[in-house]
Amino acid sequence: MPKTEKRFEDVLVDDVFDKFVLKPSQVGEGATIAMIVDQMMANPLSRKVYVTDAEGKYTGTVSTETVLRLMGYRLGIREYGGASFIRFLKDTLKERADDIMVKGRTVTRETKLSAAMKIMIDEHLNDLPVVDEDGRLVGELASLELFVAGKKVFEAKGPSPPPNEH
Repeated sequence: MPKTEKRFEDVLVDDVFDKFVLKPSQVGEGATIAMIVDQMMANPLSRKVYVTDAEGKYTGTVSTETVLRLMGYRLGIREYGGASFIRFLKDTLKERADDIMVKGRTVTRETKLSAAMKIMIDEHLNDLPVVDEDGRLVGELASLELFVAGKKVFEAKGPSPPPNEH
């Protein structure tokens, strides 16, 4: 019996979330920034490190942008002036994952891929943490996985004709 392919509207996060990022990068709440960098380098397909509590429950996200900003301050590359000086002082004192993480949106395996995509578009995200019903981190939904599931919308129409030149 031939396998029927789901329409994009019917695809769930569970159908695609572990195709590229097999295991999400994660650290505990007390992890150092150096430990976060180690996790980022160990998993180059992921652009985030997820912070979890002692039970493995998702508590926040640290992005490469955050780490680069902190690096820039410490290396003297990022300039600061008037209003940003207070942020500079606060940021340079941060040492742990729970100091720099941001509580982000999550999805579950049962979330429709279209709903996850809407979150990504609305909040300018490239990926989302996937959690179970108890809030434990179980994976990462990467935008590459959305591309695989959704590229048919570009193939169906074929190439667009060039605009008429008058």
